[in-house]
Order: sequence, then C-alpha cells, then structure tokens
Amino acid sequence: MTQILNLFRRNLLKKLIALIAAFFMWVFVMADQDPSIEGSYTVPLTMSNTPYELIAICDEKTIQIEARAPRSNFVKYDANAFRAYANLEGLEEGEHQISPQVIMPQGFELLETNPFIVKVKLDPLIEQQTPIILVTTGAVAQDVTISDIRKSMDMVTLVGPKSFVEQVSKVYGTLNLSGNNSSFEMQIPMNAVDEKNNVVQRVRVVPSVITVSVDVDSGLKKRIVPIIPEISIADGWELNRITVEPTQMEIIGSESVVNSITALRTAPFIVQTGQKFFRITMKLQVPDGVTVKSDEVIVSAEIVRKAIVRDQP
Repeated sequence: MTQILNLFRRNLLKKLIALIAAFFMWVFVMADQDPSIEGSYTVPLTMSNTPYELIAICDEKTIQIEARAPRSNFVKYDANAFRAYANLEGLEEGEHQISPQVIMPQGFELLETNPFIVKVKLDPLIEQQTPIILVTTGAVAQDVTISDIRKSMDMVTLVGPKSFVEQVSKVYGTLNLSGNNSSFEMQIPMNAVDEKNNVVQRVRVVPSVITVSVDVDSGLKKRIVPIIPEISIADGWELNRITVEPTQMEIIGSESVVNSITALRTAPFIVQTGQKFFRITMKLQVPDGVTVKSDEVIVSAEIVRKAIVRDQP
C-alpha cells in the first residue's frame, strides 16, 4: 500500500499538469469535432390544462422550434423528442394570445418559436336540437309514384363549440329516388351547413345517419284539375281580368291521392298597394305523391278600385 502511495506522489506536479492539459485537449477536440450548430424542428402544438366545460380552438396545429445544440444532438434526436404546448390554466371563455411552452432534451438551447404567439379561443361545448330537411334528387320509374316518405326521426342534436353550432343554418340529408320502382329504405347521412351551404367544421350531428322509408305505389292515375291563384289585395281594391297560363294541369299519382285533389293552388302572393297591373310567375303548391309537368304558372291581373255604392234617399 505504501509503495502505491509513493508511486502516486512521485512527480505529482507533473502528473497534475499532464492531466489538466489532457482535459483541455479533450475539450478542444470535442469542440472541433462536435461544434454547436443551429437547427429547427416542426412540433405538434397541444393544449394543456383546458378549463372544465370549455373546448380549445386553435388554427395553429404545429409550431417551428429554432434551437442550438452540439451537432451530435441533432443526429441523436428527432422532432418526437420535443413537446410544445399552450398552457390554458385559469383562462376564461373568449379569445386569448398565448406564448407556447417548449420542453426539449438536455443539451438544447431554445432560440425562438414560430409563431411566437398563438391565438386560442375557449368556447363552451353545447348541444342543440334542430329539425331535419330532406332533399330529394332524381325520380322513381315512370310507371310508379311515391305515396309516402317517412324519416326515422325529425330532429337531430348538434354537438360542438358554441360559436360553431351557432353558424349552422340547416341540417339536411339527400335522398336519391332514381330508378326505384318499389318501396325501399335508405340510410341518409346528415350534413350541418351554414347559410352558404358550406359544411360547418367542429360540429357533430347526432345521430349522423337516419333511416328513410319510401312507399312506392305501382298504380298510377291521371287527372286534369283547374289552377286557382292565391292572391291577396288591399281593402278598397279588386282584381279584374285575371288570367292564368295554363288554366288547368294534368296531375299524376296514386289513385287515392289523385282522387282527393280538386284543384291546384299557387303559393300566396300579396299585391303591392298602388300597383295597377301585374304579370308574374307563381309556384304551384303540389301535394306530396303527385307529379306535374311544371310547377310554375303565369298569372296576370288588373287592379281597380271598388265601386262605391251609396244608399238612395
């Protein structure tokens, strides 16, 4: 043991100098062979500590991280080793500007994030019931007619952030009738759209699909019925020389439906005060289960003052 200690103490100063020199040489070599460089990673942006009963909405899905580290670190780590998040703790409903927080492996120095600030909207998650609109396309075979269309439900529930649910103008499904010559059922997807008929994102329709049952009758009947215009006019005035083009129209449908129809009426129309003459195209109110050659007619009329009748003395 004494010999080992003596061996260690012999030329101790020289040994310390050599050790220090070796250390600095190692540092120099490592700095030369593994220099510090700058690089970037694209990292998913997550929301953290979202307040209860609120949902976070952020258009930024990723952020770019600019970092500095030894070159070997950029070889060793990929984007999965980094985490970027927006801390929403303690925030209330509304729009907020938040600086993303970044967690990185040891040895990396964060230089900047792009974007530096992200906009996050906190919205209540709501549910709202709304009626279904069924849009039909195509037509059944020529020798049959539709007697009834039934939906499995008339209302669906919209689920999503409040500001997005409020954008929904209607919920509709499309029923394709083309080529069917017998009764059938069909699963119809529901679409929540805004006033411009664009699908509203982030809104879920529950249920997303409904069942529609279509009853088709094979026996068709034809009948010609008159057309009656529904026109309202101000007091003190009356319609004169009313004409309808055409004056009557052929209707086609199942016998039970056609037999119950004595006339086709137009959609209501109100004559503007002071108008002396009008000629307009009016839509017909065509009952379900009935087909017509055209659902429009041209109606014209003259508007005159009612004659004033005075009592004779």
